[in-house]
Amino acid sequence: MLRFNLKDAMQTYEAKTGIHLTYEELSNLTSISVETLKSIATRPEYNATLKMITEIASALNINPVNYFEWNGTKNEK
Repeated sequence: MLRFNLKDAMQTYEAKTGIHLTYEELSNLTSISVETLKSIATRPEYNATLKMITEIASALNINPVNYFEWNGTKNEK
């Protein structure tokens, strides 16, 4: 299963800028709801769309490719 690691992306943003973003603040920078951001961050099976990932990457000024994880199986959590 392919997963976008939002927590790592947000930690990288904080390390680069010194600014700690909450899900609420990231939601304000994107068109993504707080609940959806929490789902992306905490539910490995959540299927984030490319549009969402693009918005997050733009808001955090990151290359999203660096935050994908592949565990190689479909049903493993």
